[in-house]
Amino acid sequence: MSYHRTSWFFKFCESVLATTALLNLLFIPLQFLPFSFLEKYGQYFVHLLIGTVGAASLSSLFYVWIWHRQEQANATNSPLHHAWLQGIIRYWLALSISTYGFAKILKTQFQTPDFFLDTPLSSLDGMSLTWYYYGYSYPLAVIIGLLQIGGSILLLYRRTTLLGVMILLPVIVNIILINLFYKIAIGAFFNSVVYSLALVFFLFLNRRRLKIILLDLVDQLPDITSNRSWIKHSLRVLPIAIAFISLKILIDTHPDDQLLRGSWKVEKLVRNGQVQSSTAWLTDSKAWNRIYFAGLTGCAFTPNPYRFESWEGRLGSYEFDSSRNRLLVAFYTRDTLRAVVSNRTTDAMRLQGVLGRDTLDIQLSRIHR
Repeated sequence: MSYHRTSWFFKFCESVLATTALLNLLFIPLQFLPFSFLEKYGQYFVHLLIGTVGAASLSSLFYVWIWHRQEQANATNSPLHHAWLQGIIRYWLALSISTYGFAKILKTQFQTPDFFLDTPLSSLDGMSLTWYYYGYSYPLAVIIGLLQIGGSILLLYRRTTLLGVMILLPVIVNIILINLFYKIAIGAFFNSVVYSLALVFFLFLNRRRLKIILLDLVDQLPDITSNRSWIKHSLRVLPIAIAFISLKILIDTHPDDQLLRGSWKVEKLVRNGQVQSSTAWLTDSKAWNRIYFAGLTGCAFTPNPYRFESWEGRLGSYEFDSSRNRLLVAFYTRDTLRAVVSNRTTDAMRLQGVLGRDTLDIQLSRIHR
């Protein structure tokens, strides 16, 4: 790309990213402040982020206005401006992203507090779920960290900048999606978006190279379709169509799954004519308190009213025929429950059936879908 003459908008984008980088570096000392300070004034950090965007935009407007006028008058060295600004962006990205990489390797990220391990899964927020998932496997965290560190090192050399961008951009985009949809802290989301924009900026600088590699490269293998374009198009559609149709058929062959899907509370359990007491589950694994029906026929029965543990409950699969109101549950222990479903509404139902030598009458109410 020629840097002797560039548009005002290009200069502005480049300047905003570089200025944001410099301002972002000023935030580094904040992580060394006492936790009490962060707890007291952390609520104002969102205003700090907004101020950063505003300050970067306003200062860039002034800087680019002067630069662009000097360029038109041939009174400035524009390539030197670009070299400085892009150098600031590259080195800032390398510092920031590699910091996250080392944090994963040194176990300051993705470490789940022990008390979260004893918290019901449904009670965890998005950030806790994310931390637990990625922290479950330290090797995975190390691999992600090494990708971030390796890509950052490549950014430090102009010749390998594009390769570094290609490595880092998928990682950062994935982080953006996690930060957004799992409601991670606003500061983390802001940083990931700015990193992504800076990486996309370097992709834009290399757009001609990418076009040659990705779009203009000619395949030297022979054409097996004999230049029949309709065959080519059909074959290209076929894998995607098969993937969708096969899954749709699988779903359509189990139309009644959604009717029972969800968590159900056992309001009353009668076994062989005897009403089970509310404390029977403490000594009897068949004194169920919760029943879970999942999509595509998975199910679980558990005596514990507070949590599900596979060792104390029963897992299996089920078939439900809504036209006949017949339910068949095949437990993995090779026991089978055959039941009639009655009084079925959106929020309640009754199961009457046989499991082994036991006759069962179960009143259920839906907790949630």
